[in-house]
Amino acid sequence: MGLALSVTDRHADGVRLISSDTPGFDDLARPLMGERVAGMGLQMKPMLAIVANDSPQTIVSLSLVWRITDHGGVTSTIWQHASFPETVCGDILVSQQPDALPPDGRRLEAPEVVLHGYGYNDEYYDQFLGQFVERKNELLADAVALHLDLNAVIFADGTLVGSDDDGKLADLFAHYVGAKQAWYGGILDGLEAGQSVDEAFSGVRAFQAELTREMQTGRMPSHFSDPHAIWRQQAAAEAASWRRKFSDDQIPGLLRHAIRRTPFLVHRSRQFLR
Repeated sequence: MGLALSVTDRHADGVRLISSDTPGFDDLARPLMGERVAGMGLQMKPMLAIVANDSPQTIVSLSLVWRITDHGGVTSTIWQHASFPETVCGDILVSQQPDALPPDGRRLEAPEVVLHGYGYNDEYYDQFLGQFVERKNELLADAVALHLDLNAVIFADGTLVGSDDDGKLADLFAHYVGAKQAWYGGILDGLEAGQSVDEAFSGVRAFQAELTREMQTGRMPSHFSDPHAIWRQQAAAEAASWRRKFSDDQIPGLLRHAIRRTPFLVHRSRQFLR
């Protein structure tokens, strides 16, 4: 008996999930991952899926769940997200990521690896793609059913659609955006108070220096007791990147113009609540 593949998406909200058994899937997937790695990347089927944004709004975060059921009826799950807080915060100028998922946009998703755009990165990383194919084969070795669930989607206006199991995506995205806004808020407050750019960034610099010292001692950084600490660390690195990309003369004006300081609130769609 073959593997039964099924999909749950948010079609009513304008977001489709295109599964790998859809006619023409390979032609859609190849340019999304990059032709250079397409031969290996397509071996991730049937775990591959394309998120298609047919709505009029930009998607700033989304999560997928792969549910694998084996012959004994046991189901295992893999949860994964793709998030673009820079689109909300306004620091897209220093981001290494694409600018979210705009209307008519398409994004390729695979479990445990960011396959979207993989073939447009340094060729050095191509050598690691095979291990994800092997992992996929292990996961499906005893499987009889695979269900792909577009579990949650957050739009640029803060609307969330989908079941969002345990509120996981809403919680993650809110903490990530909050961490970024906290760093930028401190920097902008310093600049408004008359500090130099170097002084305004001193809090970010001190945080990163302390983190480095703790890691060099072999200790778990103290702030890691917070389950959301990774977002504060990531946000600090992203804030620090302004100093590498722009001059001190440029930074104040760019930050004041680009950075959003009002809170970003995630809220359930009324349509979904009905």
